[in-house]
Amino acid sequence: MRRYILFFLLCVLFFLLPLQAFVIGDYVGIGIQGAVYRLQWTGYGTFFFPITRELVFVLNGTYSGRTALSVILWLAGSVLLACTTIYAFFHLDNAEPGYYRQIAYGLIAACGIWLGSCIAQYGIIFHSAGGFSIPLGILLILGWVAIIPIYQKFSERLAGPEE
Repeated sequence: MRRYILFFLLCVLFFLLPLQAFVIGDYVGIGIQGAVYRLQWTGYGTFFFPITRELVFVLNGTYSGRTALSVILWLAGSVLLACTTIYAFFHLDNAEPGYYRQIAYGLIAACGIWLGSCIAQYGIIFHSAGGFSIPLGILLILGWVAIIPIYQKFSERLAGPEE
């Protein structure tokens, strides 16, 4: 099976792909947020925040209320993505029948938690006085999850019959 491709895509998703774009307030700043980082541009400068620093802001009380809840949910989704990626790595050569299904469930749950984070920060329509969010990367992941069964059938066909 060609499970290495799936693992590689999970790593790209984890470290590179921006999952949401956002606007702060009344266009005070803009930014993108991936699973383990947030990058924002404001009139005060360009800032890069790893998820660990966001967690420190919550623990120190710098973030509170909706923002703290949003960061905690985002961290939970990122931890779930990390667990899914680790699972994909450790089962690359194993012929488990539920491999692709479990990865799809992990990605769906992570996307649900991330959408919950966006809703906690910006409201149910992803727009509030604090700005607005465009969770395009999250929706792309859900589209990718829909392709996983097709990829599974394709990779099984390439591998040929097992002996």
